[in-house]
Amino acid sequence: EMFPNYQMSLGGRSDGQTMLGTTCHRIPAKRVIPVILKIIELFKQNKKSNDTLKDWIHRIVNGKEDSEIKSILDMRKALDSFTIPPTKEDDPDFYNDYGSDSSYHTKTGKGECAA
Repeated sequence: EMFPNYQMSLGGRSDGQTMLGTTCHRIPAKRVIPVILKIIELFKQNKKSNDTLKDWIHRIVNGKEDSEIKSILDMRKALDSFTIPPTKEDDPDFYNDYGSDSSYHTKTGKGECAA
């Protein structure tokens, strides 16, 4: 069964040290908020005293972090449990996109790339 999800990237910047984010995980749409809260929790547990979230994520993306979450792979593992879908019987809303009453399905619109 299909469900709406987002490709999560970490570490993208536009502050003069511009860089694209590094792909971390595919997150179900209905689990985005819990994932953000988990990342904040991990940050609070693992940050150095003067760290900003940006500093901490930058070290993770570059493999230079020395806490429990050392790399994108560690972050991915910490978030794996959020990517397991419930059964449709247990949570039918999980399979609907926000703003839709019907079950999620992919479709390619006119003029969009289908590759």
